[in-house]
Amino acid sequence: MTLLHSMWLIPASLLLLAFVLIKNQTDDDWQNVIQPNVLRFLQGGFLSKGKQYLELLIAAIVCLALSTPSVQIDNAQTYRHSQGWILLADVSRSMTLNDVAPSRLSAMRNAALELSTHARANSTTLIVYAGDAFIVSPPSFDNASIQQSITLLNHGIVPLEGSNLTRALSLALSVIEGSQLVNARLFVLTDSGGVNSRSDAAASRLASLGHRTDVIVFGEESANSAAPFDLPAAQALASSGQGEWVRSSSLGQVNLTSLDLQSNLSDDALLTRTGLSSIRWQNQSHWLLLLAIPFMLRLFYWQWHQ
Repeated sequence: MTLLHSMWLIPASLLLLAFVLIKNQTDDDWQNVIQPNVLRFLQGGFLSKGKQYLELLIAAIVCLALSTPSVQIDNAQTYRHSQGWILLADVSRSMTLNDVAPSRLSAMRNAALELSTHARANSTTLIVYAGDAFIVSPPSFDNASIQQSITLLNHGIVPLEGSNLTRALSLALSVIEGSQLVNARLFVLTDSGGVNSRSDAAASRLASLGHRTDVIVFGEESANSAAPFDLPAAQALASSGQGEWVRSSSLGQVNLTSLDLQSNLSDDALLTRTGLSSIRWQNQSHWLLLLAIPFMLRLFYWQWHQ
């Protein structure tokens, strides 16, 4: 048993002390000179000693209930759904290049499919971006539906050309806040287009809120300006997001083991996040309030017959 709001013990103690003092107070002197029925009349209303100590006792019980006596819940699965994965898929024009076989876009789809199979009990969100960003699949545990959406990813589904990763990260933050995810893990699947100081700042902001950003990079270095590939920029993005980065091979294969996909926050670490600490405890205050009911009924009875 733990008291979650122990400061309420102070007024409860003071009320109990007043209850004891009034309960033990004697009126022998007045009882010797005044008839009992006259004395009761003179002490009527809220000056009645019986009513006084009952009111104090009820107030003390309520304060004890407000101290929130609770017992610990052992089932840690209660808050597992507060963790989720968000896939941010780059579908800009540069992702159609074939310096990675068969193309950067095809390799990205395969990596996204593999990630979705590792999600397990984590909800998964799919966001696509080019010049703008859109949610393709909101947080869901239906992996089959998410995988079907991944297979349909292609250049052109976002009508605005470009590679606005900052907008995608901002949209991811909106998803996190709307879904009340305490521990989100973001996977940016890109050729490094759109990675800049603004996207680094967005990833850093997400990291400060407890959300990790990993980066999966597709492409090969080239002198062609139409084929953006900046590995140091991708590495800096992963560092800003307190995550890891991995690069696909020339055949489009991605070794995801370096991203440590098995890792999740422990129950104790998860409970340190805002909003989840109370989930660990089951409130027992109602039993104390039930104890006060007989005293309240007695108080109402006295009030009714005055």
